[in-house]
Amino acid sequence: MTDTADTNNPVAPFTESAALAEILQWSVKRPLWLRDALRRLMQTDDLSSDDLDTLEEICLGAEDKASPLSEGDIAPQRLPGKPVAICGLREPVGVNALAMGQGLKFAAAGLTIVYGDNGSGKSGYVRILKHACRSRDEKFSILRNVNDGESVPQSAVIDYAVDGNDDHFQWSPDGDDHPDLPAVSIFDSRSANTHVRETNNVAYVPFPMELLDRLGKVCDTLKARVADRISALQSQTPIALKTPTLSSDTAAGAFLHGLWAKSKPDTLDLLIALTDEETSRFAALDADLAQNPAKAAAKIIARAGRLSAAMSRLSALIDATTSEAFADLQRLKDEATATAEAERLASEQLFQDVPLSGVGSQTWRTLWEAARSFSNTEAYPDRSFPEPLEDERCVLCHQAFDVDAKVRMASFETHVQGAARQAAKTAADAIKQKRIDIEDTAMSLSDIRGFAALLKTELDQPALADSIRRCALTAAWRHRALLRGHKEPGSAVALPEDTVDALRKDLTARAAALSGEKDSDARLKLVAEHAGLKDRIALAGLEEDVRAEIARKVKIDKLKAAEKTCGTGVKRAITTKNKELSEKLVTDLLRGRFAREVSKLQIGTMPIELRKVRDRDAQSFFKVALVDKPDEPIGEVLSEGEHRCVALAAFLAELVTSRDYSGIVFDDPMSSLDHKYRRRVAGRLAEEADHRQVVVFTHDLTFLFDIQREAEALDQNVHFQNVHRVSSEPGHVSQDLPIDAKAAIHMAAALRSELKSVRDHFDGWPEARRSVFAQGFLGKLRNGWEQGIADMLRPVMSRFNNEIKPSSLYRIAIINDTDVLTVRRAQARLSEDQHTSPETINPSETTHAELLGELKNLEDWLQDVEARRKAAVAPKVTYSM
Repeated sequence: MTDTADTNNPVAPFTESAALAEILQWSVKRPLWLRDALRRLMQTDDLSSDDLDTLEEICLGAEDKASPLSEGDIAPQRLPGKPVAICGLREPVGVNALAMGQGLKFAAAGLTIVYGDNGSGKSGYVRILKHACRSRDEKFSILRNVNDGESVPQSAVIDYAVDGNDDHFQWSPDGDDHPDLPAVSIFDSRSANTHVRETNNVAYVPFPMELLDRLGKVCDTLKARVADRISALQSQTPIALKTPTLSSDTAAGAFLHGLWAKSKPDTLDLLIALTDEETSRFAALDADLAQNPAKAAAKIIARAGRLSAAMSRLSALIDATTSEAFADLQRLKDEATATAEAERLASEQLFQDVPLSGVGSQTWRTLWEAARSFSNTEAYPDRSFPEPLEDERCVLCHQAFDVDAKVRMASFETHVQGAARQAAKTAADAIKQKRIDIEDTAMSLSDIRGFAALLKTELDQPALADSIRRCALTAAWRHRALLRGHKEPGSAVALPEDTVDALRKDLTARAAALSGEKDSDARLKLVAEHAGLKDRIALAGLEEDVRAEIARKVKIDKLKAAEKTCGTGVKRAITTKNKELSEKLVTDLLRGRFAREVSKLQIGTMPIELRKVRDRDAQSFFKVALVDKPDEPIGEVLSEGEHRCVALAAFLAELVTSRDYSGIVFDDPMSSLDHKYRRRVAGRLAEEADHRQVVVFTHDLTFLFDIQREAEALDQNVHFQNVHRVSSEPGHVSQDLPIDAKAAIHMAAALRSELKSVRDHFDGWPEARRSVFAQGFLGKLRNGWEQGIADMLRPVMSRFNNEIKPSSLYRIAIINDTDVLTVRRAQARLSEDQHTSPETINPSETTHAELLGELKNLEDWLQDVEARRKAAVAPKVTYSM
């Protein structure tokens, strides 16, 4: 049953409502701004600046402001676009020498024909319309009136109507385009080449496709806005960060070159935070690498030697002033005191009976040793003191020794050489030697200052210099206290041996590296270390800029993420969707319409089609091609007449498929070589004028008559405009056909009006002026008689028309001998050859009354012929077998 039902029921056509429903479903998985934009575009043709601002905010993350497209938004049936008609073109200024104050008027509906000879100014009016309306030809310029100069701004006023509502537009070539006027399409010879030779986007765009087209433009706008934000942020990047001078081989340089949104400020902090040692190290390396390597190495070696020597002296000073040293010296003092006391006690016991006190004291011992020295060296060098012989005398008092004296001398020596005395002497000697040793470790203030200066100034180690200085001064202070026998004055300051040792090793390594080959590993390592420190210092100078740049890049990353939601991928999705809809809504309809237009114009013998070639920027593009050979250049295959008709068919196919029925303007749509197709084209234009405004500019009277006949056949009223020159000035307009294009009776009426305008002046004019006017007037009278003859024959055949109407043959049966005589006599009177007949009028001698009489002769004959023609009756025809 289902199969049968499907067979009997044709597939429902794909409607715009179905397309909108498909767009709604398609939009669900699209960015939120796009869904909101679709809703707005459903409600209005043009988004306001506020709309775009809100969409931009949504694109940048303000999702709470979004209101996506819903079924309720697409439920109402959309109406077709409102038709636009050009009602007038007036007040041209500075354009192609067109006369100022002139203007054209167009019928808002139906057919308007604007006639103008070459050079009349007709093309100037067309160029203004081409600029303001829709034309395939964009390669034209609006020329100036050379007599006006560059200072006169070009302008004109275009009167138009949108859905019957009149308005006007102040046009200028440099001004903004009008939003409605491009609905009016222009066709001319250049457009014909474009339609046939080139690929064009269609003029007919169903609302769903137009919706996507406008959505694509919104997408472009948002992308441009976001891109502007990105550019604005990127423009804030300092040159130092755009083109960093830091080496990408260093840690700091690599960080700067690779700066991005995820760069960590903590890493920056680590890189720019140089220790004092690193700062000093850089200064040293900078100085080393800036001079001759050999000389630099020698300097470093010398400084290393001085550092070692100074360090050795300071180490000795510190070692000599330790807490142990204070304790050791105190121990020696205590021992000396104890042994001295023991000696004193022994002395007192030994010499308690001597007459003098103080024997055994230090003074006494000094005296005793002096006596010993004098005796052994001076008085009795060959004897042993203090064992006097009989003849010896005391070396002190020079008295001879008695028995008691000798006993005392012996007891004195016994005391001096005794154990107590020797112990006291040993202790005293130990203290003395200790003090000598301590004194030998002394460092003067000058030495301390020199050591500190070496570290601070020459080795660029200010912190170490301060540490050494404190250590050395403390040690010197302790040294002085130790020698003076004071108590230990507080704690000693630790000597930074490891730091100094590392510095010494570094100096040795630097010297070795500088002494080595240029490309040695040690030398290259030194250079790399210097570069790394240098770039870290440079990076520190850029700290504020780098932190700001990281923050900018975080913002830029967010903007780029937003940009993707309105970027190429999203635009491609819009174009793809439009392509899908164009296949369903446009392609078949447009191609079918083109085929019908080709059929109406009966173009050529080779099958021609409108072929779709691509989709781009949410638009579909078509071109005219041969069915069997689509790649052949059709513009070179067709004849000129076929070429123009194919272009016209493509042009009309685009516009007829549109439902807004805006006006169309044709500028000389047919050339003189198109005689085979002229009437078909005229008929097609007249047919189209039943549905919309059609304006035809032409310089071809034959084509004008063709259109006029076709319009009359459709009972259409034709609105005529005539562009012509006045006193060599182009662009003047009259609201009528040119006199040569009128029927004879209308030509006569125009001549009567002209003659009436000079009635009071003609006979008083100078002969030359009167002759010129009369000669022209007589020529127009001749044309009037000729047109009268043509009008008499018109029921059967007419000028510029090869068609014969046998059924109207009876209408020319009214012609009689009187007509022949009347016409011949008029020809004789109006002949340009004044010797043709005695009755021939001389233009230089004729009067106004005579000219008026000749005009009345023409009018009387025309009225008589018209009366007889109306009275003519077709004979009854009987057919016998």
